[in-house]
Amino acid sequence: MSDSCISIVPAISSYPDHLRQSREILDWLTTLDIVKSKPSDCVLSQEQGYAVSEGARKVTKNSKYLPFDLHVNGLEIIVTRQVFDNGGNGIEELICPICKHDISSEDWDFLNDWTKDTRDNITCPLCNGSSEIHSYTFKPEWGFSNLGFSFWNWPEFQEGFLEEFRDRLASEINIVYRRV
Repeated sequence: MSDSCISIVPAISSYPDHLRQSREILDWLTTLDIVKSKPSDCVLSQEQGYAVSEGARKVTKNSKYLPFDLHVNGLEIIVTRQVFDNGGNGIEELICPICKHDISSEDWDFLNDWTKDTRDNITCPLCNGSSEIHSYTFKPEWGFSNLGFSFWNWPEFQEGFLEEFRDRLASEINIVYRRV
């Protein structure tokens, strides 16, 4: 069996005061008993995460599939600049907002400037236009930020929960499904 995660990522490359915001989101999630407040070894990371808790049943679509019986079952909070991708399954489409061409089959070196934290724009290899990375259309959806929340082996979330996440982050969000 493989592991999967759903990452909720603000559509802001350099989220302001991201450490404070990560603590506020964690406080909210633990207050609602969605995740446990004590860190543990429950995520696929060198860092510790926050294990699934009973309140998660109220925010997921198929709560019977919550991973209470799995070792990898928690929330991983990422506070470094990261590409949240779908786990190596590639990109079906990557549409430039300027020329509207699909650049998914091009050399992906154009992502290097963003990854190296040098700028939030990327340059299209076809039209040479520079645009903020979140203005590109990635299918399946990817996320790019210095803040992210990855829920390991959880089923899909209810829309109301995602709306509350948007409100608390004061940002649009990317929902990234990853399988490893």
